[in-house]
Order: sequence, then structure tokens, then C-alpha cells
Amino acid sequence: MPPPDSGIHSRFYAVIRRIPPGRVATYGQIAALAGLPRRARMVGQALRSTPDGVEVPWHRVINAQGTISPRGGIGWEEGYQRHLLEEEGVVFGRGGKVDLDRFGWDPDRPERRPRNPQGFAAEVRAIEKALRPLGTPERAEGAKAYLKSDLDFLGVATDPLRAAARDWLREHPGLDHDGLVGLVKALWAKPVHELRAFGIELLQARRALLRSEDLDLLEDLLRRSRTWAYVDTIAIQIVGPLVERDPRLNARLDRWVKDEDFWIRRSALLALLLPLRRGEGDWPRFVRYADALLHEKEFFIRKGVGWVLREVAKKHPERVRAFLRGREGKISGVTRREAEKYL
Repeated sequence: MPPPDSGIHSRFYAVIRRIPPGRVATYGQIAALAGLPRRARMVGQALRSTPDGVEVPWHRVINAQGTISPRGGIGWEEGYQRHLLEEEGVVFGRGGKVDLDRFGWDPDRPERRPRNPQGFAAEVRAIEKALRPLGTPERAEGAKAYLKSDLDFLGVATDPLRAAARDWLREHPGLDHDGLVGLVKALWAKPVHELRAFGIELLQARRALLRSEDLDLLEDLLRRSRTWAYVDTIAIQIVGPLVERDPRLNARLDRWVKDEDFWIRRSALLALLLPLRRGEGDWPRFVRYADALLHEKEFFIRKGVGWVLREVAKKHPERVRAFLRGREGKISGVTRREAEKYL
């Protein structure tokens, strides 16, 4: 093994310093980019022997399986590395795995530098100021209890909130992609229900501005939602149309349906709903998802499967009848009752 901070190690460090926050690279990838393919173990050795005073974002290097490799001898614990990555926005899935397709660093793809959400702080304050008079303390208390939420509530009903979002959009006809994304992030940075709902209204109204890579943002919002009140609209009205525009994104739904978070699994189902409701869509993919989830006892999963079946039945009742008939004894009462509403 070469001595610490040798020329070879310096080449590894130089590559690792290029990994931007919120991205990860594998040991093998670092070795290859340093001109030493198949030397993944040497990268690990270099990180373990990093000299004092040499700044390297070591936490952004993980193994080829997408998991964190424990480091021995100098106290870099797996939990600490995970904490550092999560602070940068990296999401860990089932089994402590990072989705390399989503968070993996591609040095050939320039990183977009999003506008700082702090730059939207004044606009968020203005939106909150406009919403406050529309709410009541009684409605705020009731909505908070109904949704079992830890967020703050202004007590604004759905219709006036949607009208306020429409008014805001009319007053901002030049809203572009970066402005939309930046403002939504800033709205969601405050723990206020109506601000988050306002952000969803903006995304839904201007979903044509969204790009395929914005599925990362939408997934982040879904994971932070923890309620059908956000999840269902995001999945059906925003994620679904984005996936329709770029079918490659179906691969993300394939991963979502196996996710440990049942809201993400529900989102995979509901993202398929709109085209299926029209009598189009990917029925075989829905059947695969539903079959994978029929054993679940979670109410929102059972209800989600039934909801999609109910909508399919409006155009293709024979499909739903055949689906139910072929799965006697496997389908919950919740799912069946929902599915049979139009049969």
C-alpha cells in the first residue's frame, strides 16, 4: 500500500473533492476517474489514512451496493456518515440503501445550482400574510386534529386557498422553472400546512414547467408529507403526468412500490391513476403493483388499490371483474368494496 498522501492518494482526494453535496460516488467510480480502474480497495485505504489537515468529503463515498461501508480504526461510524449524507438531502431506503440512479454523481452532467430558498423568504412572508385573514382559529384547530398533524395551521379552507394561489399566479405571469421550484422549497421549509398546500397548488397549476429531474423534489415532498392530504394530489396530479411525459421515470415507480414507507408505495399506485381513468395507461404495471401489495394490512394501501380499480371500472369493468375473480380470498374487504362501486 502506498504511504499516506502519496501521489496516488492525492489523485483520489482530488476526484472526491469534486463530488457535490447531495451526491454520492462509489469506491470503484473514484478509482476509475482517477485513472486506476479496479482499485476500489485502494480508495478505501486512502480515506482511512487521510492526513491531518487534508480536507476531503469522505462521507460522499459509499460502496457499489449503495450502502455505507463501516470504517475501522479511526472512529468513523456508519451512523455518523449517514447523518452527514442525510443533512445534504441524500435519502436512505430499505436496508440502508441509497438509490444510485437518483443520488449517484455523474461527473459528465453539470450540477444545477438551485436558487437559495432564503432568496424566496420575502415572497413566502407575503403569501402567509395574504392567507392569514382567510383562516379562522376554529378551522385551524379542527383541521390540525383531523389530519393528526404536528404542523401549524392558519385555518384556511381549500377553496379560498386555491383562489389565493390562482390570484398569485395571475400576478406572476413570468414564473419560470427555477422560480417555481425555489418557491415551493421555501414554502415547504416552514412548518405551516397552508403554505405547503399553497406550494402543491402552484406545482399542479404549473406542472408543465417541471422536468424529469424534478421527480427528486417530488419524492422528497412525498416523504415529508405523512398524510393523504398532500400525498394524493402530488402523486396523482403532479407525479403521474410527469411520468406520462417521460416513461423512463416508471423505473422510479418500480422502486417506490417496494419502499419501506407506505406513503411512497401508495404514491406508486396513484401515479398510474389518471391515464387508467381515461381508459388508457399501463394496466399490466398496475396489476404487478397491486399483486405485490395485496397482502398488506395498511389501510391506505388497501384503499389505494381499490381506488384505482374503481376508476378503471368506469371504462373497463371487465378488467376489474377479472382481477377480483382471479384473486378471491386475497383481496381485503376495503379493497373490494372500493373496487366494486361502479360494477
